[in-house]
Amino acid sequence: MTLTSLRAFAARQGFNVVHEVYDLTSLHVPARRRAGWRTVERVITSRRAAGLVAPAANHISAVPAQQSALRRWLLSVSAFAAYLDDVRKTAHRRPVAADRLERHQSYTCSPNELGTLRNDARTHLTLVGWPGDLATAIQVLTCLTHIPVARAPLAGTASSAAILRLTVTEREELVIELQAPQACTDRAAASLTARSLTQARLLGAEISCGLSDGARATTVRARLRPSSPDHRVRSAGRRWR
Repeated sequence: MTLTSLRAFAARQGFNVVHEVYDLTSLHVPARRRAGWRTVERVITSRRAAGLVAPAANHISAVPAQQSALRRWLLSVSAFAAYLDDVRKTAHRRPVAADRLERHQSYTCSPNELGTLRNDARTHLTLVGWPGDLATAIQVLTCLTHIPVARAPLAGTASSAAILRLTVTEREELVIELQAPQACTDRAAASLTARSLTQARLLGAEISCGLSDGARATTVRARLRPSSPDHRVRSAGRRWR
């Protein structure tokens, strides 16, 4: 795997490359003891870049525990990781029928896992190459995830878990669908839900709501259209929240 391949991959994703690193140190050496990885850390923590592109996680470290530590660190600094091998695996999957939604991924949403959820969603949208504004999409997703947090008193059982579904349609529209427990009677929770939906609309999302699962749950759907060509280039130095 060469830097040229990674540079081409980054360009296809719409990223601006701000720094390149090629480290010949053995991957069994802890990352923080490798000059190349320390450079990557400095670039990301200084917000000169919003994330990293690599062939695969095991090209950063061969030790599973260090790969887990990398994931936690990326979450802590709100950065993303895009791996070329993941995109290649996706490209070899069996294509879906033309009249079906093309790509989707679901997550269980709980108050303690919202940071992981946002990072996974950002990575997923990066890998599928959604051409819209990722920063706005993650902000809308965050607005929707406030809904199950507001209904936290209902949590604690499997039936109360909120499910988030991301879908990219053939028109390249992003549909963020959240199925959460039915609204509770607490006014503060209802107020937070209303504010969250209003903020999502202000960000440009089309919002619709309805009952599901035998009226035991509420489904909130946010639809975002892809950006115009002039706005598709996402700066790697831009901070995503």
